[in-house]
Amino acid sequence: MQELSVVHIEQISRKGEIKYFQIPLPGTTKKIIAVEASCILFTQVDPIIQQPITNTIPPVNNTANNCPNPGIASIEQLSEVVVNNIRTQIFKIGAAVNPGFNYQCGVYSVTISVDAVDGDTPLTIAAKLANAVNSTSLVTWNQFGSNNQNYKPTAIPIGDQITLTTDNQHSFFASATGQCFPAPPPDPLAQYDLLFFVSNNEKAGVLSLQSPDATDIFFQSEIFREDKNIGYGDFTMNGESAGEWLRGRKRFATDILIETASPILEAYYKDMLGLWYDKDLSYQVSIFIWYEKPLSNDE
Repeated sequence: MQELSVVHIEQISRKGEIKYFQIPLPGTTKKIIAVEASCILFTQVDPIIQQPITNTIPPVNNTANNCPNPGIASIEQLSEVVVNNIRTQIFKIGAAVNPGFNYQCGVYSVTISVDAVDGDTPLTIAAKLANAVNSTSLVTWNQFGSNNQNYKPTAIPIGDQITLTTDNQHSFFASATGQCFPAPPPDPLAQYDLLFFVSNNEKAGVLSLQSPDATDIFFQSEIFREDKNIGYGDFTMNGESAGEWLRGRKRFATDILIETASPILEAYYKDMLGLWYDKDLSYQVSIFIWYEKPLSNDE
């Protein structure tokens, strides 16, 4: 007996395509002993992200010690009124208070500043800022000559708000600087050994074969583009594998045994790769039909 093969190539170009075709065979009696299939993708596609072998990922603490309240420092003016030649302004300290944030207010070209430390909150910042205003002497307020009414500003903290007063010809400014955000969570996949990642193999389609004179469907199999888990748990794997060969990858023979004299095989192919990527793809399916040819008396 001689082992020979017939190679048949079909191109698929539409998502979910169902294609009927015939595979020519020698017209003599022969035993089909195995079928192989592979595919080569012609359309450029983005790779599918690998998944770890488990979905049990420990919770991640997104907050660093120096950023207990992620956000941007802020002071917002809520109201401003003038009564009896006194201007009263109310400011609100923003919720994001973190070590190193700076809070300022000022009038008469004098700036009062406090820095947040660990444990500070909007309430403590309002109190610190009010205390700094009230502790500043009239001489200091007058030092630049702009306090022509000789008025000493006052401050009252109420919760996360601070009430500031000055004469009716001037007004307080207030500002805050600083920002911090949580450290990005660590890559949840980094905790897993790359040798034990399980990837989703890309199913190219489903192939069915039948012979008109021998049987109904004698072969039906899912065709995969490649085996992405070929190195699973293999400590000798160097992480590299060959690209798509001339005939494609994922060629593993399925043993079968039928005898037929028909000059053709009828084939049905159902695309799954286009459904996987949800787009029309162009790729080639290669089908290898292995058969045994009886030796003649002369051989």
